[in-house]
Amino acid sequence: MTRPRFRILLATLAAAALALAGALTLGAASSSAAPARAAAPAAGPTASQLLAKAANCTPASNGEYATDDGEPPTVEICSNGSAYTWTSDMDIDCDGVTTSHCNSSTDPWYQDQTSFQTSTGNWFTSDVTRYFVIPLPSSRFSYQNAGITPGSVAAVVYNGKVAYAVFADEGPSTIIGEGSYALATALGIDPDPDTGGTDGPVTFIVFPGHVPSPVENNSAIDATGSAAATTWLGGGGSGSGGTTPPAGSGRITGYGGKCVDIAGASSANGAAVQLYTCNGTSAQSWSTSSGNSLRALGKCMDVTGAGTANGTQVQLYDCNGTAAQAWTRSGSELVNTGSGKCLDATGPSSADGTRLQIWSCTGASNQLWTGPS
Repeated sequence: MTRPRFRILLATLAAAALALAGALTLGAASSSAAPARAAAPAAGPTASQLLAKAANCTPASNGEYATDDGEPPTVEICSNGSAYTWTSDMDIDCDGVTTSHCNSSTDPWYQDQTSFQTSTGNWFTSDVTRYFVIPLPSSRFSYQNAGITPGSVAAVVYNGKVAYAVFADEGPSTIIGEGSYALATALGIDPDPDTGGTDGPVTFIVFPGHVPSPVENNSAIDATGSAAATTWLGGGGSGSGGTTPPAGSGRITGYGGKCVDIAGASSANGAAVQLYTCNGTSAQSWSTSSGNSLRALGKCMDVTGAGTANGTQVQLYDCNGTAAQAWTRSGSELVNTGSGKCLDATGPSSADGTRLQIWSCTGASNQLWTGPS
């Protein structure tokens, strides 16, 4: 049946788009790219595993959203560990590059752009890239304040299927529940932008800061999404995400074979955490503890100011049990629970004194760590 929707013209967020384009490097899909076909089941967690954890909801939105214009608000956004979730219907967002499936003739609400851009500065292509939509920031909920950056990946669950998608477009500030033509196809939902979609339930599980590279590539989306979902499930009911770093004490080695080190062997609050040539000193001896903290010199590895932005520096600070001091493993990555982002060597550089920071998880070599053991 026809699913009436209210769509508004969204101004392009140039700064965010440029930041996204600058962070990603490979080519974008074009209007000549082949449309998406129904995908094989995604690797990683099953639909039932994801839904079981998503059922634990701590309300994160100040009120509820409608699923369509004129409908009563019934959907809230939840916080669950390092993810944000909601369950709604799914209408088809065909915005972006014009194709035979997505144009002003097939879609009464069609716009020839998306809020954000691909890695080469093009608009997303709805029938190629799996993407989803988040409402514009408002007093109800702000994705920006939640640390959800353009391109953040989500697991989308419907009718026993899991598909991974990226945040590429914004919707009205009062309405929730939209995904691209390609996402609908992957989930077995009618992708027609005029008459398609589903009443659901469709569950969206968003992992802030986990951005594929290139952001428009479905294979990269699958790899980043399944890793983020596995990390999220690994925390169990606590929602801490990932697996606890290996028990024991010793050095943590990373980029260029250098060690995670406390500058000047200082135990003062705010002492820099950096890379340095391994030397066996106590300033490079880290131990795991309850709450997934990493400790050295009697204090904890801490994200400055409990920040969530890319580039927030990592420091030494009094242990306080907060999420800014909780670290979990996803493969060889160390993921900060409070931000959902990875421990990262700035630059990337392996020079002595290189500061460590948090950054969107990419799987790059400057985010891979071994130890303590």
